[in-house]
Amino acid sequence: FEWRLQSQRRGVTQSAYQIRVASSRELVLSGEADLWDSGRVRSGQSYAIVYGGTPLESSHRYCWTVRVWDRAAEATDWSEPATFVTGLLSPADWQAKWITANRTDKDPLPIFRKAVRLEKPIRDAIVHICGLGHYELRMNGRRVGDYQMDPGWTNYRKTCLYSSYDVTDMLEPGDNVIAVMLGNGMYNVPGGRYTKFKGTFGPPKLICQMNLTFADGSTRVIASDQTWKCALGPIVFTCIYGGEDYDARREQAGWDRPSFDDQAWDAANVCEGPGGKLVAQYAPPVKVADYLPAAAIRRLPEGQYEIDCGTNLSARPVVKVKGPPGGQVLITCAEKRGEPWLQNKGHTYTYTLRGDGEEVFRPRFTYFSFQY
Repeated sequence: FEWRLQSQRRGVTQSAYQIRVASSRELVLSGEADLWDSGRVRSGQSYAIVYGGTPLESSHRYCWTVRVWDRAAEATDWSEPATFVTGLLSPADWQAKWITANRTDKDPLPIFRKAVRLEKPIRDAIVHICGLGHYELRMNGRRVGDYQMDPGWTNYRKTCLYSSYDVTDMLEPGDNVIAVMLGNGMYNVPGGRYTKFKGTFGPPKLICQMNLTFADGSTRVIASDQTWKCALGPIVFTCIYGGEDYDARREQAGWDRPSFDDQAWDAANVCEGPGGKLVAQYAPPVKVADYLPAAAIRRLPEGQYEIDCGTNLSARPVVKVKGPPGGQVLITCAEKRGEPWLQNKGHTYTYTLRGDGEEVFRPRFTYFSFQY
């Protein structure tokens, strides 16, 4: 656990703390800690405090709160309750299977969906997922979480990292859909443009499990298997060092929503994983740190533009564009003005337009260093 102090007085420091952990928000608010009450601990430490209560269960949501004392032994109020969810604490808790799509590296990247019908009210819903090389998880048309290029890079034959998300508030009574896009990442590097190495641990694949707890206390597990559907998506090329190409004409409107008709989609293929042990991701996730507007835009001959980002940085371009169906925007990157990375064989992005008004292109599974 960790927390930060706020005060209108200068020089306030912590002399002690007390943490309470409970199985529900109601218990925390009432002052009942059915799992752990640390009692008053004399310490100025406010980070990396290890839980010390009743053993936690897999795939559960818990609530906690903290108060501290200052050097004058004056206590703060209890903090607003926060929550955390647990992962799958034993390999036996995984009911999901690894799944993949029938494709080659020359085909577009796959997308997956699973329709779920909920007949009674939900208390908790937690998703555990590892998508290799990278994934974007969506629920009922909305992106889940703000992690970028997840999971972290590992030797996938030894370790595969998974993340857990509390999606309780994203589910609706009746029909719901879990949807996933996959990218190659460091897991599958096909080449074709700039690379530092080429190699693969296998075709892109995922394992996903949603643990549901209903209001009446009953439970249900939604696990990736052959009942999931898959298709080839709009990302037609992606390479961690080489860039990404996106054909918006291949988008299937509403594919990540319950009302979509997926009868023409294929059944996912159950497959072997890469061999690595599934481990909860322990490193801080990659996230978008900032959005920076162009510092300067200069028009060049032959329909080209030079965009100066103002600083050399690790980033991804975000482009808004209008144009006819099939029109293309080609983006090349350069750290020095007029010196793109190996021209079109380096790191590039291509966006092919749908042609129905303003469109936004934002690469998902790659990034690079550039200023221009």
